[in-house]
Amino acid sequence: MPHRFFPRPWTLVLLLPLACKDPETAAAQKQAVQVQNSLSQGREALTKGQYVRAISELQKAANAAPESVEPLLLLARAHQGAGNPGAAILTLKQAEGLIPGTDPVIQKQLSDLYMGEGQIPQAISTLVSLRDEGKLSNEDILSLARLQARQGHPDEAFTTLERILRENPDDAPTKTVEAEILLMKGEELLAANLMDRVLQGTPSFTPARLLRARYFLMSGVNDMAEADLQSVPPEDADTTDVVAMKARVLMALGRPAEAEGALRKLLEDDAENAEAVAWLAEIVCAQGRASEAQQLVDRALHLRPRFARALYVRGRVLEEQSDARGAEDSYRFALKAEPSFPPALSRLWRLHLKAGRKPEAQEVLERLASLNEATVEEKAALANLYARFETQLPRGKKLIEEALKREPQNPEYLRIQKAIDKATPKKKKAPTGPVIIRGRR
Repeated sequence: MPHRFFPRPWTLVLLLPLACKDPETAAAQKQAVQVQNSLSQGREALTKGQYVRAISELQKAANAAPESVEPLLLLARAHQGAGNPGAAILTLKQAEGLIPGTDPVIQKQLSDLYMGEGQIPQAISTLVSLRDEGKLSNEDILSLARLQARQGHPDEAFTTLERILRENPDDAPTKTVEAEILLMKGEELLAANLMDRVLQGTPSFTPARLLRARYFLMSGVNDMAEADLQSVPPEDADTTDVVAMKARVLMALGRPAEAEGALRKLLEDDAENAEAVAWLAEIVCAQGRASEAQQLVDRALHLRPRFARALYVRGRVLEEQSDARGAEDSYRFALKAEPSFPPALSRLWRLHLKAGRKPEAQEVLERLASLNEATVEEKAALANLYARFETQLPRGKKLIEEALKREPQNPEYLRIQKAIDKATPKKKKAPTGPVIIRGRR
């Protein structure tokens, strides 16, 4: 009797759907499997930082599923990781076209990309639209307000803060951002009082500590800035923002070895921290080790292409190497990545002045002053240019008087004050004698 094969029951269950499928259904299911495989491979490559491979796999998924948003969102991340923000923006725009209405996830990702590209007005416009539709979290609203203020639009920043201030007027994060906006408006006394009030109510609120430390540093009161940083809670003491501010203060106090040590300790725990690497490069450069600083700059830019601080430090290195033209180009690249980046502006006006381009130096100094990022020295330099050009003399007088409050015996400041007084037109004195009225005969 010949042997017969009897299929097991579970085999029949699996074979039955295949036998019943028409070719179109089978092809669709095969394509769906391929899309999922490509998505899985793409996600894995993204996780490992293998952006070229991720782009290849996610592009396959996007081509196979042209009506699906997920592959495009992941593909945008891959392009961004590969240092191609332009392609990432185009990919997100494509994804946006597949979704009716405004998707906050896509819009937020777009705004981040615009920021990375230095397209600050587009980033602000995107976030304002989300704000008006009520699709921004409180944290994002605070970030938007800060961004608007840093672009020289404090009134718009206050408009953004209104809702949170109305709902929770004593919220420490909101009051801290309000103080920052007041500082940028030049309302230093109001800002200082507000920072004091926030820290009296919440002494452990680190962002307020950092803001007040920066205020003291910009005002030249470096020991008080250090005291504020020493009051930061232990759980925040090793964060990048705190360590970077500490390094700035230590440099201002003439203690570069301590500043370098603090940053190197931070990098021991996080070797790929591009911001810490760039800060370390700046401090190493300030100590005259230009070659080592250049290596650190290259490392920072490898970790984070188009990073404004790294581009700025590259300019500092080139200045140390007497390459003024290359330094100026680097500062311009930094400002293209972040148009209101104060350190680059602070070096650029000096290069303009050294090259005899006084109007350009004045323009950059005015930009720094409008951002409330001008140091006492820079305010005096702007006043000096006003005196030379005999323009905006009342503003120049105010600036130099502010500088003299800090350093009353500074001979250069006293010279500028005298020059402004000399250039200021004197008011004609009213006649004091009897007035003779002559009439007609």
